[in-house]
Amino acid sequence: MPDDDIPLDANGPAYTSRQERHGVPLTYVGEKLGSAIEELHRCARNHPEQQRELVAPMYYLLIAHLGLHNMLAKANDRSLPARLLGASTDDLRAWLALIRREGDVAGIADLDKH
Repeated sequence: MPDDDIPLDANGPAYTSRQERHGVPLTYVGEKLGSAIEELHRCARNHPEQQRELVAPMYYLLIAHLGLHNMLAKANDRSLPARLLGASTDDLRAWLALIRREGDVAGIADLDKH
């Protein structure tokens, strides 16, 4: 399920602002969001009869995770939450690894182009 069409400027100007912060490392936050996505996926796999009810929580987790990684445009794909809930564990982990690898929690990629 890897997604090869990730745009380099994946947030768009409406969701971009320059910020300075001091606090919990954003990579740590990203790891926890990724773990929450995996746990919700596991719940959907263990209880397929509840998968429909889990689409909305998955959607919001994906928005947070993709936004944190500066890839928010990927959340415009409304089929993504259901597809990830129905994906194999290996496919979900491959997708999360792709987001970690191609994403940018520091917000420094292409910042000067705007």
